[in-house]
Amino acid sequence: MNAHASVQTSDVVPTLRQRQWAEKTRNVVLCRHVIDETHDVKTFVLTSAADRMFCFSAGQYVLVHLRINGTAMTRSYSVSSPPTRPLDLQITVKRTPGGLASNWLHDNLRPGSKIEIEGPFGSFNLDELPSQKPVFLSGGSGVTPTMSMLRALTDRADDRQIHFIYSAKTPGDIIFRSELDALAARFANVHVTLVCSQGGPAWTGSTGRIDGRMLLNLVPDLHKRTVFACGPEGYMKTARACLDAIGLAPAQYHEESFGGSSSSRPELGSAVRSSVRFSRSGVEHHCTSGETLLEAARNCGIYIPTACQQGVCGTCRIAKLSGEVVMDDLGGLNAEEKSAGYVLACCSRPQGSVLLDV
Repeated sequence: MNAHASVQTSDVVPTLRQRQWAEKTRNVVLCRHVIDETHDVKTFVLTSAADRMFCFSAGQYVLVHLRINGTAMTRSYSVSSPPTRPLDLQITVKRTPGGLASNWLHDNLRPGSKIEIEGPFGSFNLDELPSQKPVFLSGGSGVTPTMSMLRALTDRADDRQIHFIYSAKTPGDIIFRSELDALAARFANVHVTLVCSQGGPAWTGSTGRIDGRMLLNLVPDLHKRTVFACGPEGYMKTARACLDAIGLAPAQYHEESFGGSSSSRPELGSAVRSSVRFSRSGVEHHCTSGETLLEAARNCGIYIPTACQQGVCGTCRIAKLSGEVVMDDLGGLNAEEKSAGYVLACCSRPQGSVLLDV
């Protein structure tokens, strides 16, 4: 008899863990470890309180449900760990001046603490957007979903030629710097370029901001590749302009924008009388000038999941059955979703009578 034939799965894995969550279900997780990445960035290593595996796609995000000073609060955070390591889930959070959630997490979430998460969410991921020749562009804390993608590919020893280009303000702001250096040294097919807008005397890497010439120098066959980009809206505008100038086809570009509120709101005009009808509940609400669909729902006691409330994350996506809205989003919906009639409740304002599938 083979010496290994009698080894049972239960001998290797004490408990056969189920997948972590069903979509839109909250789960309690335990903070197991906190890693200081930079002076204002921490990674929180979370494990299931129910002893289950996490199941998600590299690039997706989760909703973190908190109660701060008695007020319920929800924020979206990309998962920075890869799905190839399913016993832990990591979120990497930058402390934002004045930010309630990020500051609370930095100051209060410790090993042994419990919080609730919900997910996973997001179509910006490797499973739904396959690529044979990926290029990852990221800026600031936008590195978190692209780092999940890179970790997943290197964990699998994927042999595709990978370019990872990451921009930060200073060398001290580079998140995951030592790991990125190590991955580039270990895998010959992984090319990492770190760019700092303010280099400093000890910095020997690239300095400045990305532009078309820089990208083509780093990736000469860029027009044949698929780009995954994530970062603050200012960074994303620059990236889009560079890739448009190069002539990259829209199908070769996928993005997720982090934060940044819109600089302007649509002029609705006081003469427009608007109302929202929620088809499932039968409730109709007459809107005040400038009121969003999300505000209308809240005023009626109707729950719509939401996170960033800036038109970025896509959490508050709902189907519009009829009527017109002005949507001031920051990339939270892709072209296919918009064509299918979806809108973002947080940044859509009705123009006349609107019927929603809520």
